[in-house]
Amino acid sequence: MSQNFHALIPEIKSRIKEECVRETPQDNETLIGLPYPYVISGKGKQEALYYWDTYFINLGLLRMRMIDYARHNVENLIFLLRKFGYVPASNAREMLTHSQPPFLPWMVRDIYRATGEKEWLRRMLPDVVHEFKFWTSKPHTTPTGLYRYHPAKEGAADPATLAMAESGWIDSPRFTDPRSFNAVDLNALLSRNARMIYDLQVEAEGRGDELLLQKSAAMKKMMDFCWNEDEGFYFDNNFEEKKLSSVKSLAGFMPLFVEMVDEKRAQHIQSHLKAFTAPGGFTLTDQPYGKTISVWNAPLIQAPYVYTTLKGLCDYDFMEDAADIGTNWLTMVQENYAATGELWAWYNAADRSVRHPDGVDNSPMLSLTAGVYAEVVDCLGLD
Repeated sequence: MSQNFHALIPEIKSRIKEECVRETPQDNETLIGLPYPYVISGKGKQEALYYWDTYFINLGLLRMRMIDYARHNVENLIFLLRKFGYVPASNAREMLTHSQPPFLPWMVRDIYRATGEKEWLRRMLPDVVHEFKFWTSKPHTTPTGLYRYHPAKEGAADPATLAMAESGWIDSPRFTDPRSFNAVDLNALLSRNARMIYDLQVEAEGRGDELLLQKSAAMKKMMDFCWNEDEGFYFDNNFEEKKLSSVKSLAGFMPLFVEMVDEKRAQHIQSHLKAFTAPGGFTLTDQPYGKTISVWNAPLIQAPYVYTTLKGLCDYDFMEDAADIGTNWLTMVQENYAATGELWAWYNAADRSVRHPDGVDNSPMLSLTAGVYAEVVDCLGLD
C-alpha cells in the first residue's frame, strides 16, 4: 500500500511543473508583480500566489526536491512584506487588505533546512521579525494579551468578512466576527513563531532575542483562556462576551502541531478525535452547526488541517490514530484522483466524494492538496 501512495507523487510533480508555475514580473490590473516565478494553488484560484497556501504547497515542493520553486515562493512573499509592511493574503489586488495565518517563519525554516544557506537565512530574519511584530501589534491585539484576526486595511467587504478571510475559515461556523475572538490556531502559531524565530536567530547569529522566549512562554500560559477544563479541549475565546465558543473544530488540535502542551493535556485533546472521525479521515468540525453552504464545516475536510492535525498527533506519538485517519484520507484523495483526474480543494469525508451536501461547487487544487498529500505520506512513514 505504501508503494501505491508514493506512486502518485512523480505524476503530481510533473503536473505542478506543467500546470501551476506562473510568472508575473510586472504589476497588472489584477495582480501585483513578483520578482520570481511562483506556484499557484490550483485551477480553482486566481493566477496568484496565496500566503498560507504556500506553506502547504512548499511542503510538497521540498519533499519532491523542487527546492528552487519553494525558495522563490518564499522570496516572493518577503517581497510583498517589504512592499506592504505585512504579507498580504495574496498578490491579487483584491486581497491586499488582510493577511493570512502567519506561517512565514515555518517556510523560512524549511528552506534553510533544505539548503543550509546561512547567509540566506540572515537576510530573511529581519523580515520574519517584522512580520511577528505586525501580528502582535494593533489591530491584532486584544485585552486578554492574546491576538485576533483583523484586517490591516479597509476594503470593499465589511471588516468582519475580511477578518474571516484572514483566518482562512471563510463563512465558517467558528466565528460570528473573528475580531471578537482569540482564535486558537492563530495564538498557538504565534507562540511557536516566537520560539522558532529565536532558534533561527541562534542558528544564524549565534544568539537570539531572549524577549522572544519570554513572549512565547507568556502566550503559552495565556492560551488557558482558550482551554475548557471540563471538556479537555481548546476552543476559540470570545473575549468581548468573556466565554468560549461552542464550536468544536480541528483548530483545537493546533496546540499539538506547535508542541505547546504537556502529555496529559495532549491525551485530553486526542480523546476528542472520535468526534471528528469519518470514512474519509476526519471533518473540520464535529458537526455541521447549520452553516450548510460553508466549505469549512462538517462533513468536509480541507488539506491544511489534515496536515496540522496529523503532524500534531505524530509528534505526540499517537501514531495509531494518525495512521488510521491519514490512510483513510490518502485513499480518499487517491480514489477521487483516479475518478476525476484532479486533486480537490476539499473532500466530503462522510461519503468520500468531492461533492458538497448542499451542491456548493468544488475546485481543482493541485499544488495545495499535493503538498499535503506528499507530506502526509512521509509523516506516516509510507514512502
